[in-house]
Amino acid sequence: MNIIVTGGLGFTGSHLVDLLVSERHKVIVVDNMTTNVVDCGNRSDVIIESVSEAVEFFPKDIDIVFHLASVVGPSGVLEHAGSMGLSIVNNVVKLRDFCIENNSLFIDVSTSEIYGHTKILHEDADKTCSKYEIRTEYGVGKLLSEIVVVNKAKVEDRLKYHIIRPFNIAGPRQRPDGGFVLPRFVVAALTDQPLTVFGKGTQERAFTDVRDVCEAIVKIAFSDYRNEIWNVGNVSNRISIKLLAEWVMKEVKRRYPDKEPRLINIGPREIHGPLFSEVVDKLPYVAKIKELLDWKAQILLEQTIVDTVDFYDEKIKSGYFFDMGVKKN
Repeated sequence: MNIIVTGGLGFTGSHLVDLLVSERHKVIVVDNMTTNVVDCGNRSDVIIESVSEAVEFFPKDIDIVFHLASVVGPSGVLEHAGSMGLSIVNNVVKLRDFCIENNSLFIDVSTSEIYGHTKILHEDADKTCSKYEIRTEYGVGKLLSEIVVVNKAKVEDRLKYHIIRPFNIAGPRQRPDGGFVLPRFVVAALTDQPLTVFGKGTQERAFTDVRDVCEAIVKIAFSDYRNEIWNVGNVSNRISIKLLAEWVMKEVKRRYPDKEPRLINIGPREIHGPLFSEVVDKLPYVAKIKELLDWKAQILLEQTIVDTVDFYDEKIKSGYFFDMGVKKN
């Protein structure tokens, strides 16, 4: 099949491109290279441009558009305050309309952030906007993007889509400078910086390996279902942030017995500034994808940690360094 992946040089996008190419699809990557960039080698054709500009030059014989291009990360969104909401919606509308005109399937990879700051979440749960925080702009932008796709399909039979909401993606290639917790902990432990645990570290997440997420995205796209919304997550990987830090320290210590990784409890705004907001708990309800597509995440968090440490261990050996913003005592 002929496929476009927006954001295909990024963390999740690059893993999705790997999977699609391994299955012998012809892939065109669209990426403006403003965030996490992964060398795609000769895996696919690449358009270095924003989605809004590149869509005019897309080939007309595209079977599926996977849309992953977006600003990302709890702290990565902060610099886009006041502009990202419009950008997120504008990109989705342009891709949606391209898919309508060219009879392409539209796969909108959204976010669990659309649920706001609530607990265990299923696809039909209420979505609320309780505060005008910058992180809320990201979530609401994504939610409005979903709405304009779903509502357009109600009046336009040619639009075929899926909306996918991944929960707590983690794994190799994810960068720490967007505020993502696992690579922050891994890089800190490997470079003798303290692992910064926000508050007491009792917040819970259910991390989903990026490779599981991409398997789910592809399974959904090539299923017989159309016009559905799907949560994708791994409830088996439920863990507190404090325990996650301890697991990372244990893995680094196993490799480097001379290292003495340590954690400190700190307020997130001491690192990311006064505009940062934290989600207390965020856990997926994934019965739908299991029941309808017989899909279940397979990769345990322990393996994701090992693979992420592998990735950054090599990066650091080749000169990579990221300052976590906390001075050593």
